[in-house]
Amino acid sequence: LYPHMTIFDNMAFGLKLAKQQGSDEIKERVHWAAKILQIEHLLDRLPKELSGGQRQRVAIGRAIVRKPGVFLFDEPLSNLDAALRVQTRIEISKLHHDLGASMIYVTHDQVEAMTLADKIVLLNAGQAMLEDGSIAQVGPPLELYHHPVNLFVAGFIGSPKMNFLPCRLTQIEATHATVTLPDGTMVRAAVDVTDAKPDDAVTLGIRPEHVTLGADVDNTIQAEVAYLEHLGESTFIYTQVQGIENPVILRQEGDVMAKMGDRLTLGLAAHHCHLFNEKGRAFKRLIEATAETQPII
Repeated sequence: LYPHMTIFDNMAFGLKLAKQQGSDEIKERVHWAAKILQIEHLLDRLPKELSGGQRQRVAIGRAIVRKPGVFLFDEPLSNLDAALRVQTRIEISKLHHDLGASMIYVTHDQVEAMTLADKIVLLNAGQAMLEDGSIAQVGPPLELYHHPVNLFVAGFIGSPKMNFLPCRLTQIEATHATVTLPDGTMVRAAVDVTDAKPDDAVTLGIRPEHVTLGADVDNTIQAEVAYLEHLGESTFIYTQVQGIENPVILRQEGDVMAKMGDRLTLGLAAHHCHLFNEKGRAFKRLIEATAETQPII
């Protein structure tokens, strides 16, 4: 924003420069955009008198007044604190709905991508870019969440990221694959591995929110509590499984009465398990729609 101009003049600057609208139409457009962004009461102020979130809305307003067919947002929330990020993210989502314009939104924050996007284009990084090209996967947010095409996508989407457990393929069936973990535990996953062969090195993946406590599922593993994060509404439990270097994380609703060193039985439902080959590419999951969605009652 231009520090010596009022908010009104900042928002009107592009229209005045284009010299395609008269002063009355410029005034009408600025007030229209300010009303959408709820900043009408700020039009006579200077940028230095505004909060970070308000300045961000003004910057968006400068684009809105021109009524573009496409918006390009490049990390628009990166300099805001956590509370303002959430608030501004909601405002951008409402703006998209109200204006009906296309928006290209660049971000490194997977939460922003998941909550704002109709379609995500996830770019590769590192070795994956050399092997598979610059684009890792394209699709709706929930498609990338439930059906990641490789380890990179699976690890990027979701917070905390998906648990990865090294294992070997033991048995191949029409509707399931059975793998063996380093400690000898066998786990069944609802995936199609018909193009693989027994004893192949594979990686089992399951998200923290899909790991359960107790033995009331088709797969169980034994783990020891290494660390707990109590967030009030939920608890993240970091556990150590024999033979696996990285912790296996699970998310439980509410508070959990556990302490470091406790032995736990973890449940890994077959329909929530992912499987990746030695090159990191995902095998197709064999799941029913009801396994991933809950009806709104």
